[in-house]
Amino acid sequence: MKLIMKFFLVLSLMMISGCIEESKSTNSTTKLTISAASSMSQSLIQLKDMFESEYPSINITYNFGGTGTLRKQIEQGAPVDMFFLASKADYDLLYDGGYIESAYPIFQNKLVIIKHIDAKINNFNDYLNTNKKIAIGTPGAVPAGTYAKQVLKSKGVWDKLVEENRLVFTRDVKHVLTLVKQGEVDVGFVYFSDVKQTANINIIEEIDPQLHEPIEYYIAILADFTGNEEAVKTFYRYVLNEKSRALFNSFGFHTKSGVEK
Repeated sequence: MKLIMKFFLVLSLMMISGCIEESKSTNSTTKLTISAASSMSQSLIQLKDMFESEYPSINITYNFGGTGTLRKQIEQGAPVDMFFLASKADYDLLYDGGYIESAYPIFQNKLVIIKHIDAKINNFNDYLNTNKKIAIGTPGAVPAGTYAKQVLKSKGVWDKLVEENRLVFTRDVKHVLTLVKQGEVDVGFVYFSDVKQTANINIIEEIDPQLHEPIEYYIAILADFTGNEEAVKTFYRYVLNEKSRALFNSFGFHTKSGVEK
């Protein structure tokens, strides 16, 4: 009789242990690491809140920065699951290098010149007639800076600004926004989406898109992603749904359709 009781006790303990382990497994969280262009930070933070409220078992961690810098990190083996890029050139480099499993062109953006609300400058010609500095992202590392350089060359003023040491190069487009907001420089090149949610900033010129390469953003699943495959694809599909597109539009991005590669 005692032997039978011991048997059922052991069996009960095993069943309880199994239930606990199953509960732990059910409640476990899958973590995804996502690199993203800094110009998307506000929209993506809100997207993370929306997504995690619907999928509490998937946790998103962002690594924001200049697209070119983030691309180099991936090429050097950084453990990243997905990448939001603000540059077709950087996207092409990763795609051609075999770093991308699948991708989608999610939207476009516009380049603008901004000033601090108190700056005594009404347009870009006013600025050129001063000796003040202008902030742009570092060309090559920051897509907005690359586009800004193309614009300044198209306008025929790049060499003049370089010779006069009036260019302030930044680590990303958000740094430009900060410098202008704090009055450390009078004007700077940023994206339209950066200005839409920012106080104390005025746009003095919306840049003609003919003056620079198209500003296209991509979402990409990396070939060597480290997270759970189903979690990665769940977030990927979520980014492309209508609710997410509406969110991006509200931040000043122009969502578009494209062909998955």
